[in-house]
Amino acid sequence: MTNTRNILTGAIILSVLALCFIWPIPNDQLPFHRNGLIYPIIVVSFGLFFSSVTAKQSLNLSKVKFVLIALWILTFFILINGFFVAPDIKEMVSTWDGQWLRPVLLFCAGLVLLPVIQTHFSSLTAARLFTLVILFFWGVILIHLLDTAYLYWRDGIIHWGETRIVFNRTRMSFQVNMITGFILAELLARGLLHQRFLRLSTPVLSLMLLCNLVCTGLVDTRWGTIGLVGSLFSTFILLSLHSMRRSRVVLTGGILLAIVLASVALGYASWKTDPRWQNLESDAVAGWNAPFSSFCYNRTNGTRPLNDLGVPMNHSNGCRASFFHQGWKLVGEHPAGMGPRKEAFRYVLRRDTQDKRINIPHSHYGLIEFGIQNGIAGIAGWLILLAGCWYIGWKEFRHGNTMVGMFLLLFTIGFFSRTMVDHNLKDHYLEQYMFLTGLLIGMCALRTPQATDKPA
Repeated sequence: MTNTRNILTGAIILSVLALCFIWPIPNDQLPFHRNGLIYPIIVVSFGLFFSSVTAKQSLNLSKVKFVLIALWILTFFILINGFFVAPDIKEMVSTWDGQWLRPVLLFCAGLVLLPVIQTHFSSLTAARLFTLVILFFWGVILIHLLDTAYLYWRDGIIHWGETRIVFNRTRMSFQVNMITGFILAELLARGLLHQRFLRLSTPVLSLMLLCNLVCTGLVDTRWGTIGLVGSLFSTFILLSLHSMRRSRVVLTGGILLAIVLASVALGYASWKTDPRWQNLESDAVAGWNAPFSSFCYNRTNGTRPLNDLGVPMNHSNGCRASFFHQGWKLVGEHPAGMGPRKEAFRYVLRRDTQDKRINIPHSHYGLIEFGIQNGIAGIAGWLILLAGCWYIGWKEFRHGNTMVGMFLLLFTIGFFSRTMVDHNLKDHYLEQYMFLTGLLIGMCALRTPQATDKPA
């Protein structure tokens, strides 16, 4: 029996690492569907956890009780609310299952994963497991850089903004920002607090960070660049607050100067390589009240509004402003939402305007999409859930479990910030966030955590 459990635990570890690597890759590029890893991980993790007294005793559920209650109340609220407001019950239940319930189950699987693993492999500490997870997530970035180098060797030009291993630039920038956030936090903690968590040397982490910055430039996404800069300053502020009582003014000032210079370099590179910045304000003004007959909503043959410079507005600048305007307007007009549904923004616009020519799939804003589907109460529930995760992170950060708490804090803030500018409350974006958040909260809730914050 023990051997069987050890084999199952080992299989779960390998499955989690494989999933981390393939998560952002479209299923049609894989020899199998990623759900073939997700559901076995969920089922076996739960089975091993609930059948092991040791695993259950090692997890202090009182620490995470509020988050778990908020999570499941929100889960059932979304379903029950959908029965009242959804135009198609069958599609609503299917979307709820695939787009929400699966991430919730992944959150719970992440929560119990470390207690299960340490019951059978005590040498695999939280730090070692999380280091492996980060490395396998980073594998996609490495392959993208190698592919870009190959394309340059083959064609003699840099393929800016092109991705082949993932579906689009947004997916790649999300992956880069997620990994970069953890690496930046680790490096700054080593410099400011002399603490470490990831089991990689500083030169290796620095090389990974450099690769991520190069990948950000190649992918050429504005919001991804802004996210990186925000991650830099958020991490620095958190760590500076933590070490405020320590007199390391010169070191802190030097690191701040390095961050400012790096941010300026990133911003300048984005400004020079992305022409969309030049007419941002005039395009946004033109797009704010763009009609539904415009190409923002009718990609096939819609008209292209002119900005105040007399030139056709840029799609990204103008249409994002219009989607923001119309999206929040729809949330206000339908406060109860219309139930879980893919492409809810397009459906509601078509239904309300009786204009079938509208073919834009979504609003590009995750929080707006969540509000259109689940209403104002749904948004409130999501914010309460995030606040609960943030509070656990803050508490751990301030009271001993510094590194894990900081990772949880920054990851929660970063993901929420991205929902304000990108449609990431869906698919693998939400799955990755929920699993990693559950894993970090599980590390925070261990009754006898092994020492993980060591001098650098």
